[in-house]
Amino acid sequence: MSLFGAMISGVSGLNAQSQNLGVISDNISNLNTIGYKGTIGRFSTLVTESASNTRYTPGGVLFHPTALISKQGLLQATSSTTAAAISGDGFFIVRDNANPGTNDELFFTRAGDFKPDDDGYLRNTAGYYVQGWATDREGTLLDANGNTTTSNSSAVTDLQVLDINSILTAAASTTSIEFGANLNADETAVTGGTATSTTTGIDYDTTDLTTLAGINNGDQFSITHNGTTTTITINTGDTLEDLASAISAVTGINATTTTTGTNDTLTLTAAFADQGVTFANVTGTPFSATGITVPGVPGTLAPTYVAGNLATGTVAEDNTMPVTIYDSLGSAHTVNLQVVKLGQNRWGFELTGNTTTGELDATDHPNGLIQAGIVTFDGSGNLQTFTGVAATIGAVTVGTTGNLANTNISAEWTNGSDDSSFTLDFGTIGLGNGITQFAAGADANGNLVNYTTHFINQNGAQAGTMVNYALTEEGFLQVEFANGVKRPVYKLAIATFEAPDEMENHTGNVYRQTRESGDYLLREPGLNGAGNVVASALEGSNVDLGEEFTNMIVTQRAYSANTKTITTTDEMLDELIRIKR
Repeated sequence: MSLFGAMISGVSGLNAQSQNLGVISDNISNLNTIGYKGTIGRFSTLVTESASNTRYTPGGVLFHPTALISKQGLLQATSSTTAAAISGDGFFIVRDNANPGTNDELFFTRAGDFKPDDDGYLRNTAGYYVQGWATDREGTLLDANGNTTTSNSSAVTDLQVLDINSILTAAASTTSIEFGANLNADETAVTGGTATSTTTGIDYDTTDLTTLAGINNGDQFSITHNGTTTTITINTGDTLEDLASAISAVTGINATTTTTGTNDTLTLTAAFADQGVTFANVTGTPFSATGITVPGVPGTLAPTYVAGNLATGTVAEDNTMPVTIYDSLGSAHTVNLQVVKLGQNRWGFELTGNTTTGELDATDHPNGLIQAGIVTFDGSGNLQTFTGVAATIGAVTVGTTGNLANTNISAEWTNGSDDSSFTLDFGTIGLGNGITQFAAGADANGNLVNYTTHFINQNGAQAGTMVNYALTEEGFLQVEFANGVKRPVYKLAIATFEAPDEMENHTGNVYRQTRESGDYLLREPGLNGAGNVVASALEGSNVDLGEEFTNMIVTQRAYSANTKTITTTDEMLDELIRIKR
């Protein structure tokens, strides 16, 4: 029994070593195969019966091919702009046809030698088409219906074959306008609402107000400005000058007196042209008493500027900055940033355009108004606040309110294009990298410069045809057009597995998912454990030729030794047979 067992064990050794040589042969033959993952031979004993102190039963050896799928191959640069490699974990997701059905099988590969076929679909040398998500112009992932989706899922129905020809011509609608300019700090501001006392015949500069008819010690009136109410009290001994000083101490209101003996006057003026001031008697009736009667008080000093006045021409602008923007069809439109000084360190602005044929919709933008707002500056001339104001022109409300730094502004056109949605960027709060307010200076020629435009940038462009395309380090397939626009069209999907070495090898240097490998998860490159995409690079085979040659020698010797086991066992059997003879 032991002789036959020895022979069978030798045969199993021959079989195992021959299979190992097949593994080595396969590794060497695929030495230059892009993305190839080598296999290494492992052996385990085959025991048919437990050995004892007096008996041993040979069993043989079992061969176990072990794939090194998770082992990183060397990355090599290439001139192809559509080639990509993965540095780290994960696989490109591919299919074997350009128009797969929902039930068609998914394959996974590290071979990123993608090139477009005749129809513009990206596929590798083995003919497998790479999969990814469609994206919007900002790079946000979209599902099959064009809705925003997430990569952290297994929703393979959101994936598409990367098609370079999906966008051959494109226009870029303006989504951001940046202004860098100086506003003249010496500009004369629009005067706020004003009211002046008309009563004469008393020298108020020396007269105690409480001696006048109708005014008593302790009489009070309130001043409400910008949501804040302040109460002023008239005390014994107060003159008109004292009253003016008390009123001027309130933010948003200026009070002055004109002293000409018996013709003294009190003039009240709102400090900012766009902010009204409300006066009301609280105790007594000081503003209705003899000598302090001011038209409209008690009452309101109405604003002399309201949002939309620049568009209607009611108030003249101090400066205008034109800029050309583009709609979704690539049509150019000129809009103007008009500014007016409303008071110390405070400016109003209005973004306006034309309402002629093909331009702004006059119903949504009466007088061409797109957005109105207020800009304020600190004492150093740097931007302090930047807010929007909703203007009412007729029965139409135009614009949005609040901080405009991250607020989209809408413009509706009549040429058939989509509505535009863009942001205004006046710079960083507290810095002088956008719109500033400094006093007028002189240019190099000695000419007085009141307003200086440093830059006006917008990111739109007219229609242009595709001139180039490439995969990027972020995994995007980016298309470049003749108008200079670069737009991400797709983003590569990366599949990760819990046990990638347990995947099943398949023809074409691709792998199948198995129960042992676990289910795939879709990832964006570089996120949630997925490797990074390296653009214009390929992952070489992870086979070490020197190691394979060494293994070949060892395998050959092991095979030869197993043949000796068989021939020796044969000779011993021959001797056993001769005993009978």
